[in-house]
Amino acid sequence: MSVTFTPEVEPTGFEVTDGEGGHERYASREAAYARMAELEQIREPLPGCTDPEVVRAYGGYLVEPVHGDQEIPWVNASNANARHLLRLLGLAPGLGADDVVCAIDAAAEDNQMTAGGEDELWGEESCEQFLGRTLLALAAPASAGVPAHEVGPRMIDCGRADDYDARRVTQLHDLTTWAIAHGASRITWG
Repeated sequence: MSVTFTPEVEPTGFEVTDGEGGHERYASREAAYARMAELEQIREPLPGCTDPEVVRAYGGYLVEPVHGDQEIPWVNASNANARHLLRLLGLAPGLGADDVVCAIDAAAEDNQMTAGGEDELWGEESCEQFLGRTLLALAAPASAGVPAHEVGPRMIDCGRADDYDARRVTQLHDLTTWAIAHGASRITWG
């Protein structure tokens, strides 16, 4: 399993897909979902469909947001490494997280974060708050890597290199600066 950090960018449109290469684009979410509801009743393939018989037999339509020609960046980490990154950012309980959280709380009055418990690796935060967290994490002393070790008879934790924290937090910082420059409102992870 893994966790993906990505900016929340407003879509430029919505595409209805049939799961077999067929698609139609709509300007609003409402229009796309109305078309999907209609298609679920009639089970017709969309233009570009490569297997109309499968669509007629099973349906399986989806609505997906479209962001024009821009590619939305993302940072992905394994669950264990994502939990570590969230701790570095003060977004998950753990060693050292309280120091970062206190610094953030002192600097912001509306420090609102939506996140589950320690084992629920999802949440969202404003781009500005997330940027502040990355800057604080980058200023913190570097932690030592973690050597690979056996977790169980058939499972090995591959560890983390010495430069992992700085490299990955820099990627999250770059993601956040891109998000701010492109009008994103929040950074989400899950």
